Amino acid sequence: MSPHDHLPPARHRVRPVPKPVSPPPPEPPASAPRQADYDIGYGKPPKHSQFQKGQSGNPKGRAKGSKNLNTLVRELLDERIPINTPSGRRHVARIEVLLRKLIEVAAKGNTKAMEQLLRQYALAQAAVAAQTAAEDAPTQDVSEADAASLALLRELMLAELQPGEGGTS
Repeated sequence: MSPHDHLPPARHRVRPVPKPVSPPPPEPPASAPRQADYDIGYGKPPKHSQFQKGQSGNPKGRAKGSKNLNTLVRELLDERIPINTPSGRRHVARIEVLLRKLIEVAAKGNTKAMEQLLRQYALAQAAVAAQTAAEDAPTQDVSEADAASLALLRELMLAELQPGEGGTS
């Protein structure tokens, strides 16, 4: 008995036979007309596959009823959802729920939430200040005589700022 009797019989390896290579396609004759006025290459697709003049790249257009991201965000955050409060069940906007949660997290000491909340508060205060300033601003009508005086004053100031153009400088 030989020491290799317990091994399975060896397999014979057979190398696959390569397939015959087909000859290259024949080249067109030199007399065939080729578009020499337009090179095809990187960034220059063939003329037949370029966008055609006067034809839309998206002929069907946007699907009716599809909404952009801003519209979706506004609709979803304005949607009213039910919440449980100590005084009972109420329906409030999602944005209100999110702001209440942000206030709660900031009150627990989360500095990022505090920064975001203070930034949002400053923006809200600035918007209120701008609105009250616009409401409190006096609306004065300018008479024709005042408008003429202002136009004359403007012309004099422009003439003073531009010396040498017919002026006495």
